[in-house]
Amino acid sequence: MALSDALTNRTLLDRLISDTASRFGLGANAEPLVREILNMVTNSPGGVGGFLDRLRSAGLGPETTSWLGNNDAAALSAQQVNRVVGPTTLGEIGSRVGLGTATVSTAIGYVLPKLIGMLTPGGTIPANVPSEVASPSISPRVTEAFGRAAPSARVEQVAPRHIEVFHDQPHMTSWLWPLLGALAVLGLGSYLFSGTNRAPTAPVAVQTTAVAPAPAAPALPARLVLSNDDGVIHYSGSVHDEDTRTSIINSLKSVFGADKIQGDIGIDLNRGAAPWLVNFRTALENLKVPGVQAAFDGNSVNLGGIINDADRDRIANSLKSVLGSGVVLGSLANRVTDMVSGANDKVVAALTSLKTGFSANDLTGILNQSIVNFPSAESVVPAGAISLMQRAAAAIKKLPPGTVLEIAGYTDNAGDAAANVTLSQQRADAVREVLIKAGVDPAMVAAKGYGSANPVASNDQLEGRFRKRRIEYHVLKSS
Repeated sequence: MALSDALTNRTLLDRLISDTASRFGLGANAEPLVREILNMVTNSPGGVGGFLDRLRSAGLGPETTSWLGNNDAAALSAQQVNRVVGPTTLGEIGSRVGLGTATVSTAIGYVLPKLIGMLTPGGTIPANVPSEVASPSISPRVTEAFGRAAPSARVEQVAPRHIEVFHDQPHMTSWLWPLLGALAVLGLGSYLFSGTNRAPTAPVAVQTTAVAPAPAAPALPARLVLSNDDGVIHYSGSVHDEDTRTSIINSLKSVFGADKIQGDIGIDLNRGAAPWLVNFRTALENLKVPGVQAAFDGNSVNLGGIINDADRDRIANSLKSVLGSGVVLGSLANRVTDMVSGANDKVVAALTSLKTGFSANDLTGILNQSIVNFPSAESVVPAGAISLMQRAAAAIKKLPPGTVLEIAGYTDNAGDAAANVTLSQQRADAVREVLIKAGVDPAMVAAKGYGSANPVASNDQLEGRFRKRRIEYHVLKSS
């Protein structure tokens, strides 16, 4: 292999270690963990090719093919890693490098595809691993997941030394043995004499080295809560270390701007890894919808805030494709749903209680308590509002002939004023069409868009702006 190729492989490995340390907040633990993963791949029976065959047998055929020669391959989910590596092996690796199993499985999901890409330049599976990426300081370890025992310890053989043997000569035996006997008697007497006079010797303490217990698995998941207040991102949470905290804040600055983020993230050593940190920056691109709130908690992400169902579903589907199947998507308690359903339930009850002979003002007073929650920048009446409008239509048809009601559309003051007038007109027209389809005489209802005029709440908070995006009913003519 050329020197330049060797240096490239070494540089890619160092870069992968550095990226892993920063992305998951592993610090000095990143290098031994990456080395463990490298050993797991290269010491599998059949080398890299054999390892890939086992992944294909586990149902990861398309994934392994996409990794070949790709230094930026997509990550595996923690669930996929658990399936192909196994919890026992993950625990063993974690105990060797001092990390919890959840952290190890998440990091392997990120490192493994990129490591395979580095080991297969040009999409070619090597017969041997280049020496410049091998780990001379760490003995090869093969886990039970791939069915090969760890190599036994190597015993060095030492060449035999020649030992000279001298045979006693006859003239030496005549004086040697008496001399040795005299020396023995003299030595015994000296020992007995000194033993009666010497002080007792203190016992020598035997120093033992305590074995440090394996680090306990984190008890709490990493947590981050974000809310988009008309482009200003408020964030809070708690993560395991400073590197993870810095990575999150840098991603927020990159996507939204340093002047558009407010909050803080605490450090808690009892927190685990953040599985959603993989592709986190890309995930943030989906949270640019004003009013959205997202809670990243362990391996789950829950969505809510002052957004409608259509926006929440669209964001959830986007996040699924970005974060992978290892992260579970759910819903927060949705303030919009509560506000809309609560208000409209009261309107339905009031319409049911109307007495015979009610006036146009009586009816509009009730209808103005209802909420039609249009999707962002859209004028399609939500399906959930159709039933309410049908009840409203039944009441409008009972008004005296010649009565004319105005359906007035309003927006908040965000965006271009002229565009807001157009959007509010489109929404008023959409409501009028639903009423007409429900049997209301077209001559009894008119539609007009007012844009951001006549505000009913402050623009300082999202809820206030939500209440300004409304439909109102006015009496133009009564009989």
